[in-house]
Amino acid sequence: IAARLCEHELVGEAVVVAQEDRTGDKHLVAYVVASEHAERTEGSDLAGALRAHVSERLPDYMVPSAFMRIDTLPLTPNGKLDRKQLPVPDDDAYARRAYEAPQGELETTLAQIWTELL
Repeated sequence: IAARLCEHELVGEAVVVAQEDRTGDKHLVAYVVASEHAERTEGSDLAGALRAHVSERLPDYMVPSAFMRIDTLPLTPNGKLDRKQLPVPDDDAYARRAYEAPQGELETTLAQIWTELL
C-alpha cells in the first residue's frame, strides 16, 4: 500500500499501519511525508487525491481510511519506524465525499422511498 502511495507526485515517503479506534475496530491509516509538489495542498484535498489514486490501483479493503500528513517519519535510535510516536488521525485526515442532492425525477423518487423506509 505504501509503495502505491509513493507513486503519487504529492508523496515523498509513506507508511501504512493498522490502528484501533475508540470502539476497538481496526482501520488502515496512511502517514504521508509530502513532496515539494504538495506544499499548497490542504489536508482534506490531499486525503481525497490519495484515496482516489490508491483506489484505482488496489482493492477496496487495502485503501486506508485516513491519510495523515506529517513532516517526517518518527524513527527509533536503530533507524526503524517508531509506531508509538505516530499521531492519532484528526478529522481532516479522513477522505469524505461531499453531499450531492438527488438529481432528476428518478433519483428524487428513490431518495423519498429510502427516507420513508429509514
